[in-house]
Amino acid sequence: MLRSPAVSALLALGLLVTGATAQTTKSQPQSQSKSSSQPKIKPLEIAYGIPKARPKAKGALRLATYNAENLFDQKDDPSQSGEYDDIKEATSEARLKAVAKAIRELDADVLCLQEIESEECLEWFRDTYLKGMGYDYIASEDVSYYRGVEQSVLSRIPISDVEVFTGEDAVISDMESRRTDAEAKRLAGTWAKPDGKLPEKFQRSPLKVELKSKDGYELTVFVVHFKAGAFDHQRELEALQTEQFVEEMLKDNPDANIAVLGDYNAQPNAMSAKALRISDDGLVSAYDWRFDKQAARERYVTHASGRSIDFIVMSPGLAADAVDGSYFVLGTPHAGSDWDWRKADENPPPNGYASDHYPVAIEIMTATDKPASSFKRGTPAREQEDVAPTTRPAEAKPATKPATNPATKPSDKPATKPAATAADAVGPRPVGEAPAADQKLAAELRAAGWTYILPEPKSKAAKWGNTDTRTTWFPGYWKNEKTNATSASQPKGDPSKGRGFVGDGQDKPKWRDGGSPGPVSWVEWLCSTEGAEKK
Repeated sequence: MLRSPAVSALLALGLLVTGATAQTTKSQPQSQSKSSSQPKIKPLEIAYGIPKARPKAKGALRLATYNAENLFDQKDDPSQSGEYDDIKEATSEARLKAVAKAIRELDADVLCLQEIESEECLEWFRDTYLKGMGYDYIASEDVSYYRGVEQSVLSRIPISDVEVFTGEDAVISDMESRRTDAEAKRLAGTWAKPDGKLPEKFQRSPLKVELKSKDGYELTVFVVHFKAGAFDHQRELEALQTEQFVEEMLKDNPDANIAVLGDYNAQPNAMSAKALRISDDGLVSAYDWRFDKQAARERYVTHASGRSIDFIVMSPGLAADAVDGSYFVLGTPHAGSDWDWRKADENPPPNGYASDHYPVAIEIMTATDKPASSFKRGTPAREQEDVAPTTRPAEAKPATKPATNPATKPSDKPATKPAATAADAVGPRPVGEAPAADQKLAAELRAAGWTYILPEPKSKAAKWGNTDTRTTWFPGYWKNEKTNATSASQPKGDPSKGRGFVGDGQDKPKWRDGGSPGPVSWVEWLCSTEGAEKK
């Protein structure tokens, strides 16, 4: 998302709260606004993604994208003046540290960035805030955008070539011929209606960067930042032109390792996203390699608005080398539900905010460069290998059923039944028995009038356990039978301390596609009509 200079200037007023201790010991309440009519902002929280990066697979290269939201240095660029004077956009020290903290936690080997002021700014940011991370290689080029921000790359592996598309290469209007009825049918969607004059060129050219590791693994990234706002037609043309760039490379080398990653400014079912993630050139979204396929959608949201608009799309050759279970979205502090990201100029977020986007990552095994023919769409290419040592506390691994080998002689001892997991369930009910704490909380929520409305299939093909991403569902939500209040997230409160349960106020969610959801939580199940009847 792009903000006005006024927005960024207000965001720059915050001071970073560097730890929970500092937050709890502050005696003075945080200043929110001079106007008492503005809503009070809740404390920061990790609302989307996961709070800690996944452990890196041994020998893997972590590839990531992150829109750092208007990262500007303190120097005044004479070429940026007037309404778009860069000095007005200077990023605060607090937010610079917050962005750096996210990048350190992400620990990507190749990090593709959006909304960076310049190569000079990126070098300064790296040298000042990212010391010791090994980002010896940098690429950042002017992409002909009037506000002066560009796409960039920080890399631990050598960069061999950098290119942006200018002149005739930046023209996208000729892609109108590819918006055919046949292609729309293949993508199971409808092209956007033209709105006025046919878009002529990229608003921001993709940044093409070629890299080659010391062991000879070659990788090409197209770092994109498609036009924001209500410009679906232009985004479709930008995506189709980017796809053609990839197509031309694959004609020369079908095994080429290519990623198109960045801020698509479109959700998964937008035609501009589909044109790449289910391209007829065999491209595939890294989302298929996510670490928890049963997780709630919030785990993979990439923007503070609750949308998923940042993607990593891979060629078949790169997909063949991807580590299954390595895709994740790293959550960074987000204001509570009271904060409206669209009105940040009126009501800035709390201190500690980094960006309105969240980093997205996947891992690639580079020791053996597999051919594209070894990848089949719909089948993750690799199982995760040994995990490299980490200084973080070990994450609990879910119990899994041992593989059965018909050639193995049966043991005389009875087999130990593995612990049930959410992945074993087909249906909304969780596996096993409800913990006592969850039973108590569910009883308190029901006593306060809260009921959980279970997810429901919308399309005829949708049913529990059907992971076909084209099937559509109504997501679950909370409803208070006493007040008719609704909430997308579980209401919060503590009756023992006199605090009643309060929801987030969001309306009943609209339907979405993406296949069957996983089992709901025990609290949700016990608060549902079905769960209360079958407990």
